Amino acid sequence: MNSAGFNNSYQGTPPWEIDAPQPAVMALAEQGQFAGRVLDVGCGTGENALHLASRGHPVVGVDGAPAAIERAQHKATRRDLSVQFVVADVFELGTLGQQFDTVLDSAFLHIPGNTAARRRVYTEQLATVLAPNGWAHLLEISEEVTEHPSLTSTEILDSFDDHWGNERVREAAYAITSGDLPAWLVSIQRR
Repeated sequence: MNSAGFNNSYQGTPPWEIDAPQPAVMALAEQGQFAGRVLDVGCGTGENALHLASRGHPVVGVDGAPAAIERAQHKATRRDLSVQFVVADVFELGTLGQQFDTVLDSAFLHIPGNTAARRRVYTEQLATVLAPNGWAHLLEISEEVTEHPSLTSTEILDSFDDHWGNERVREAAYAITSGDLPAWLVSIQRR
């Protein structure tokens, strides 16, 4: 799906918009796995970013869907939380001109059209905005799910080059409006 397709999804409620942060993201936050400035890639309507901001993190949320960013900005205003939400091409993160201590990717890497080559371009962009020794946390739908886009844990890890190491791979769940889907939670550190 391209940016226009995602933008059209926000005319209603897409299945990934559960009106709450992902439970796996909340658990990571509770465990202290987010440090300093956080970039939320493919932030949608901002629930994960808003949750992290409520815990005191400076957060920037980026998404290619203007309708999603508009909803996220309204939520931030309503909740009196300071989050910078930006319509941006995640394959050009360097144009943000900012550096982050932690990156969150909640179901971006696995979207349709993200071939192995595009996934590598994306993770190279992550390396340009993530501080050395910073962590990226990726929550992606696993290959156990056939009715939604998915990735194997190997495909996720193969998306990263030698700028990365210390990976941790865990089984997790990705919540959608109809329930939980099996997912991979991969944390990987920029060298």
